[in-house]
Formats: sequence, structure tokens, C-alpha cells
Amino acid sequence: MPASHLYRFYPVIVAALLAAGSIWLEHLTRAPETEAAVEADETPDFIAESVRIAGFDDDGALRYTLDSPRLTHFPKTDTTFSDHPRLQLFRQGRRLWINADSGEANAKGEILVFRGNVEAEREGAAAGDDALHFASATLTVWPQEQRAASNVPVHIVQGRNRADGNRFEASNVFGNMKLSGKVRMSFPPKQRSP
Repeated sequence: MPASHLYRFYPVIVAALLAAGSIWLEHLTRAPETEAAVEADETPDFIAESVRIAGFDDDGALRYTLDSPRLTHFPKTDTTFSDHPRLQLFRQGRRLWINADSGEANAKGEILVFRGNVEAEREGAAAGDDALHFASATLTVWPQEQRAASNVPVHIVQGRNRADGNRFEASNVFGNMKLSGKVRMSFPPKQRSP
């Protein structure tokens, strides 16, 4: 291209350099504001230690307790995170315990999400019945409705009986449970006493 034609592109090149410089300058001046805004969004408004939260029925009977060594609430999402939560559900004299590495509760505490090494134990229906043990990586619980669900593999043991499934639902955590996906079950015959 002859040198005489380059002068035609000179205004375009200068305009492009000015635009790039303006964008760079705006980025430099706005970056601290953005970082401060993000930091403010991620700052908790309260942290509580050695906490117990209790929920009651309409008639005043204890329905559940949630214990945690540390709760942290974030106002932007109105979400509360718990370290090593322990949930106890009560129904007609029976108990169900759920433990995990961490937990998360929505604004009203209607939904609890447990993550990491989730373990649960449900007392037997009658004296002498084996307790039911549950293990999974995550579990979502609706404590007031006494429902639970997991979309990751679960392992359930009750006495010598075992069950594994890819998904889990409990419409009544003290009774009705459903496994789906790839399900494996083992129910050995009861041993007869001599």
C-alpha cells in the first residue's frame, strides 16, 4: 500500500487509540468502587456462636431444634450458613438426628440444605426396633413439613437391611421414604433365635 494512502487511516487509528485509552481509564477509576461493592455484598451482618434454634407446633409442642457452633447471616441474599449443624426432628416421642459439615437456611428457615458428610439416624418405631441410618453428600430438609430430599447417591442401613439409590425423597421423614435411580437393596432373612 503506498504511503500516500496511509494518511486516510490516520483518523481511524487515532480514534481507536483514544477509545481504548478511555476504556482503560474508566476501568482504573471504577475498579475500587466495584471491589468495595462486592465486598459489602459479601459482608455478614451478624455472626452467632453456640446457637440453638427451636421450632414449635401450633399447640406449642417442640417440633425441631437446630444446633450449630457458628451461624453467619448474609443480608444481600438473606441466607444463613451454619458450621457443623445438628438438626433434631421430633414426632410422637420419636427423634431423627441429621448432622453435616455445613448447612444453609433460606430467609424464613423453611428450607435447610445440609452439605458434606451428611448423616442421619432415626429411632425405631417401637422399643427394640433397629434405628435407621442414612448417609449422603447433600440433603435438603423442610423441617416444618418433615420432608427431605437428595439428588445425589444415598446409603441407608437398618439392622441387617441395606439400600442404596441415586435419589431420595421422604414425604414423612418418620415413615414414607422413596429411593429412585439405580437402586440396590439387601434384606437378609431374619435370624431365628435358638
